[in-house]
Amino acid sequence: MRTRKWTKKVASSAVVFTMLMSTMVQAQASAAPKQEIQLNINHWMVTLDVDYVIKDQTTLVPLQAMKYYLKSMGLHWNNKTKTVTISTGADQVVLEMGSRKAKGDSKVYSLSTPAYLKDGHVMVPIRFIADLYDAQAGWDEQESMVYLYTPKVDVSTSEENGYVKLYPFKVTKYGRYEGMVVEVEGRKRVFKEWHGGDGTRKPIVHYQDVTGDGKPEVVVFYVNGTGTGLYLGEMHIVDAETLKEIPVESLEQAVSTYVQSSIEKYADHFIVKITVDGKESFEKFEDDSEDKSYIFDKIGYGAVIDHSLVNGKLQTRAAVNVSIGTFAGDLKMTYRYQEDLNRFVVDTMEYSPLDEGR
Repeated sequence: MRTRKWTKKVASSAVVFTMLMSTMVQAQASAAPKQEIQLNINHWMVTLDVDYVIKDQTTLVPLQAMKYYLKSMGLHWNNKTKTVTISTGADQVVLEMGSRKAKGDSKVYSLSTPAYLKDGHVMVPIRFIADLYDAQAGWDEQESMVYLYTPKVDVSTSEENGYVKLYPFKVTKYGRYEGMVVEVEGRKRVFKEWHGGDGTRKPIVHYQDVTGDGKPEVVVFYVNGTGTGLYLGEMHIVDAETLKEIPVESLEQAVSTYVQSSIEKYADHFIVKITVDGKESFEKFEDDSEDKSYIFDKIGYGAVIDHSLVNGKLQTRAAVNVSIGTFAGDLKMTYRYQEDLNRFVVDTMEYSPLDEGR
């Protein structure tokens, strides 16, 4: 039996338009007090080096700040000609200060208000940025938010096959996927019940044989929610030929089959007893608090769930907690394909206590 010092921890409970909202700008100008406009690019709230400017009913922003949120953007300034060359990955665009036109390799872009320099920064209409990247642009009046979105940013591609992709069916401006599309070499299927993501964690898609039949399947991992002491990973397997999902035994089903547990509470400690697949584990935790009602009567799980694919094997790690937001160890499991029922079931499960001081 291991004995550990116990520290009580509790988790705290996450239109495309022609000119950039001239009516919005007018409303902003007439409002009192003025409400600051927020800028959201590809799900990121943008912090500007130089404040935006409203000029001739058009919102202008510093071009350099956009570079950090549109990763393919390259900028080169020519001080002699007072021009900036913008590389978008698809075009090379030259813009001269004071001009309403920007010349690309095969296209001329129009600016509703001329570009100009402000404190050493090139200021351009945000609509011009949308045109450069063929982006969707929108205005959220309730939040006073302008947002730009380039759908390619949300495409996840398998490293094993570049023609196997995953992308959202719909996506909120904060990056949450509302349904997802699996595409295999041009064939597509929508899974409207798959929801997740937060703009910072793109889903991961693999194309590997996990059933053992010599043919690759589509394996999808994504995060459905995060927070303090919370990480909810999801795992889905799709038959690459039929594009039908192959069921996976749930964590709840697996735990009810393999795990028995209890937590015994005493005056100055409590003992966690866990039996996983017939193997017993006992841990003693020092705790002299009078009120131990915050401690569960048996282990909890499901607050932290992480999935992975290792050497062709599907794996899951689920944190074991003895109170809200406080963890004692991990349940680690691998899966096997049950051919007669066409589903994945837990093959092995083991419990690993957290190391001392972790």
